[in-house]
Amino acid sequence: MGDRDFSFYPIQPEMMSNSQLYLENQPKGLLKNEVILFYQLTTGEHTSAHLPVIPDGCLDLLFCCNPSQPFAILATSPEYRCLYHFKPNCVYFGVRLFPEQTLLTLPCSIKELIQHQQIPLFEMVQFDSSLLENMVRLQSFPERIKWFISFFQQKQQETNYDQNLIKYCLNSIYATNGIIHINQLASDTGYSSRYLQRKFEEYIGFSPKQLCQIIRLQYTIQELLHRNQLLNTVIDDFSFYDKSHFYKGFKKYMNLTPKQYINTYKSVSHS
Repeated sequence: MGDRDFSFYPIQPEMMSNSQLYLENQPKGLLKNEVILFYQLTTGEHTSAHLPVIPDGCLDLLFCCNPSQPFAILATSPEYRCLYHFKPNCVYFGVRLFPEQTLLTLPCSIKELIQHQQIPLFEMVQFDSSLLENMVRLQSFPERIKWFISFFQQKQQETNYDQNLIKYCLNSIYATNGIIHINQLASDTGYSSRYLQRKFEEYIGFSPKQLCQIIRLQYTIQELLHRNQLLNTVIDDFSFYDKSHFYKGFKKYMNLTPKQYINTYKSVSHS
């Protein structure tokens, strides 16, 4: 499998800001075409049992490293900003996979899983129980990363034709920051829009149009939160027709206006 042609690094700002301790690491060698991010978060004793998550089009593997009650889940991208359940006073090791990941071979389409949001991992994939056991046994973030890589480096498999088609389309979507029409993807690949939509829903869980909107949303949030770009600059840079168009799309997925979300994020991160 070749290197990725374009980069897409989605974020979950409120998972970071609402955690007592948060660490992350981007893979540089093995699995870098599959894994966006390794991360570890610690929930506080009085932490809410829920953390806000936003759409990103990805799959996350989450391992609760509580020795007395460990578990592993497969978390899908939410369709809209919502709350995912986390146990208080626990360490979670997480692995965020690219939308076009091939590490997991699942028994059903991703679209079927999205409505469930958080699914017991071992009900979906036939992994050896040592994966979870070692996540709990190991004490440090770097050790867990090393173990995960050693466990999965033997499981990488050749991509099939559909997966290569998805990867080609996603490279085009990433290259345009999500500003591409499905008709252009259909023209570039020689497949109908309906066929592409069916394959996207099977492998990604979202239609090409939805995923483009989510990717553009992710880029705009990064610009607003971490680069302190003005709203008008973001509207121009990401080819929104006007402020109304931008606000409508943002609120559709976030249930908040951009200003409301920025204020919500800052109120937690600065507390």
